[in-house]
Amino acid sequence: MDGRTETLLRRMAREKDIESFSSFRPVYERTARDLSEQDNDPDMGRATLSQRQYMRWLKGQVTGDPHPDACRILRAMFGRPARELLQPATAPAASTALVYIAQQPLPPNITEDELLMSANDAASHAGDAASRALSPAVIDLLRNEVVTLAQKYHLKRSDDVFRAARAVREKVERHMPLTHRPDQGTELYVIAGQSCALMASAAFDLGSQEAARALTYAALSYARPVDHHPLMAWSGGNLALLSYWGNRPAEAVGHVRAAQEIATSGTCQARLHSIAARAYAYLGDSEATMRELAGAEQSDRDHRDELHDDIGGEFGFPPERAAMSAGTSWVILADGARAVRCSTEAIALLQDLPTQKRSLKVGAEAAADLALGHLLGHDLEAAEQALEAVFRLDPEQRVDGLMLRMVGVRSQLLAAPYRRARLASELGERIEEFSLSSARTLLPTAGPQALT
Repeated sequence: MDGRTETLLRRMAREKDIESFSSFRPVYERTARDLSEQDNDPDMGRATLSQRQYMRWLKGQVTGDPHPDACRILRAMFGRPARELLQPATAPAASTALVYIAQQPLPPNITEDELLMSANDAASHAGDAASRALSPAVIDLLRNEVVTLAQKYHLKRSDDVFRAARAVREKVERHMPLTHRPDQGTELYVIAGQSCALMASAAFDLGSQEAARALTYAALSYARPVDHHPLMAWSGGNLALLSYWGNRPAEAVGHVRAAQEIATSGTCQARLHSIAARAYAYLGDSEATMRELAGAEQSDRDHRDELHDDIGGEFGFPPERAAMSAGTSWVILADGARAVRCSTEAIALLQDLPTQKRSLKVGAEAAADLALGHLLGHDLEAAEQALEAVFRLDPEQRVDGLMLRMVGVRSQLLAAPYRRARLASELGERIEEFSLSSARTLLPTAGPQALT
């Protein structure tokens, strides 16, 4: 199509005051979510649109119909088939009662009056677009909210984090149509993506892997159009973790490899290597596990990015977290001595931190792995001592990653040589009682489904 010909989509988007990409996309994605709920189609809820594709639609530079999901969304937005929307607005469409004026050929020479008219129109539109902007203070407040949530994640209840992060994302959605500035649109997408990422972490801690996966994909959908590689890499790592916990270790490795291609900081690389180590341990590949753990240790943390390092917190991966993860890898490989060494290191590193910076979640998970390491080394008394730190946790601090580890401890206590030991029986009963109350059980009666 001639680049000077106006499509029906452009005309109707202009009439709805959503012609700019920053205005069009939020409406497009909101329509997708509405269709997702209406049709019970989770994939539709993750539909998004790149600026490049949108510009091709506006100019009619497409062959054939768009993706079926896009066709459904466009029809819902404008009440017309996508094929009709992508045709010239000047040509009559078979299914519309509107009458369009036939396109007139351009004169061979542009007159000065035409030049001035076009210039005045452009200046008028530019002034209108410039006037549609948010106060910088609004974006600063939203950014500060998500940064504070990330950095104080370890001090808060998971359900409180989930609700607060959801509130930030909803505020972003309300503010997106209020600005035409591309830089502000980019900032809002990043903040929305970070909010979804925090919601994903909280959803997993509360026991809903399904919600965590959907929210991680939502974070990716916000990050990709603005090429925010740190958030894309973090999300890829989170998908790998969810695959690992979902008993799909080979899939986890695939997610790690994809994320490593865009990782921009040593901290991010250390996290991804650590996740890969656990996946390889699950696959029984001790050599690959050792290689990945070495890669985590050798990652250059002087290479930083704004998410993993400048914000950090739940997005970070400090040494104590790396040591805890290494302990988990050795537990899976049934190497008790190495599991004890790494888990002990994680607990020691935490103790060296100021109280307000210590993550109870990381400490408890390291203690559970330490107990498992001692059991693998046939030291039941040492395992009991390690578990005391876990038993002291309040229910809201008993997140799902910890509870899954405690299932492993319980299983080990039921195996030889502990099956008939009195202390093992007592510990098993304490674990069962401990498991009756957790972060998951604090949700409403709908359980983890309340997060979806």
